[in-house]
Amino acid sequence: SSSADPLIPSESAGCLTMHFEAHPTLGAVLRMEAASAPITDEAIDLLERYSLRACEHGEKFGVLWDLRQCQVPGMRQTWRCIRWGTEHKATLDARMETLAVLLGEDDRLLSSVVGFVLKVCLPAVPTLVSNDVAAVRRHFGLGAAELQREALAT
Repeated sequence: SSSADPLIPSESAGCLTMHFEAHPTLGAVLRMEAASAPITDEAIDLLERYSLRACEHGEKFGVLWDLRQCQVPGMRQTWRCIRWGTEHKATLDARMETLAVLLGEDDRLLSSVVGFVLKVCLPAVPTLVSNDVAAVRRHFGLGAAELQREALAT
């Protein structure tokens, strides 16, 4: 089977759902899905708490931020995420193997916010920001035969 097995039960808060799953091809993946709703403090609380739980799990993992439906965060929220990412950089760098950020079509404002956050936080892993699902799959090392089977489907 190619379905993902949860390593930590999925959780949702506000616009955000977090998943930490074991994929047969990808290994462990921490996946953040944002819905089309305003970003709340509760959603950021979940992002921070759940990401640290994934780090405590022990194995290395890939990270996918699926922001195709995401609204643009406010500056206060953006700086909160930057402060958290900087504070926990050593832990995140030790666990993360790769990072992909999947954006919606023509989402230039969100793209610039994501670019700014990554420039400040400087993750020590191969990082891709794209609105191309196939490019994200390739970034995770999925071959053509696996593209239809994995959970990174549209």
